[in-house]
Amino acid sequence: MNVIPLTPRNEVVLIRQYRHGIREGTLEIPGGIVEESDSPEDAARRELIEETGYRESEMQLLGSVHPNPAFLTNRCYTFVAKGVSRVKEQEQDEKEDIEVLVRPLEQIPELIRDGEITHALVLAAFYRFYMEYLPGL
Repeated sequence: MNVIPLTPRNEVVLIRQYRHGIREGTLEIPGGIVEESDSPEDAARRELIEETGYRESEMQLLGSVHPNPAFLTNRCYTFVAKGVSRVKEQEQDEKEDIEVLVRPLEQIPELIRDGEITHALVLAAFYRFYMEYLPGL
């Protein structure tokens, strides 16, 4: 599950965190695992507040993808969190080191083109977002 957090000023709340697989930090959107006791929307709310300290005024399901249906059975849900504002400090696990960055929505395509955003599920989320909210782009 991942979530695209949008401020009232049309900014996106992004996170940068170290990824052991590629041994470097990646620019992403908040996300995580949907626990058995949670709905995908509950998980989106939890990860948003834990990773960023931001809370939304409205959470909307954007869609879902199968990350690798050849080998995996999981589904990744993407939500848009509208009207987010910072309400508290992050609640990071002891092994997490997450930096919060806020960028104008119009800067996202440039970050993708420049290779700043490379996480496949984040790219899929923004693709779906732009298809839904900015058709004809």
